[in-house]
Amino acid sequence: MIRRMKRLQLEKKDKFECKDVDLKDVNYIDKWQRTGNSHSELAYHTSNGSYQDLDILSEAAVAYKDHGFVLIGRTALVQECKIDLIISIEHNGSIIKFKDGSELYVLKQI
Repeated sequence: MIRRMKRLQLEKKDKFECKDVDLKDVNYIDKWQRTGNSHSELAYHTSNGSYQDLDILSEAAVAYKDHGFVLIGRTALVQECKIDLIISIEHNGSIIKFKDGSELYVLKQI
């Protein structure tokens, strides 16, 4: 199974870099914390480096933009080809209706 992940950022100044990682290439998974006060995350260690899951929407937006996803405001990452209709609610966000009938309310007025 292939998953899109970001290279483990050992320090805040480390560059954000995404890569598709095949789980069959993972040697081990452990818990990792950048600092003693930060929350722990799963780290996936391979022969080619260590990676962590995407955990911020803005990072996922960068990683998946070539796959048709777009960040709507700061609250949702939406696959554009799945959208059927967008209804703007005056001064109160928007409702995104998908082709499968599901809906998503977002704070951003579109």
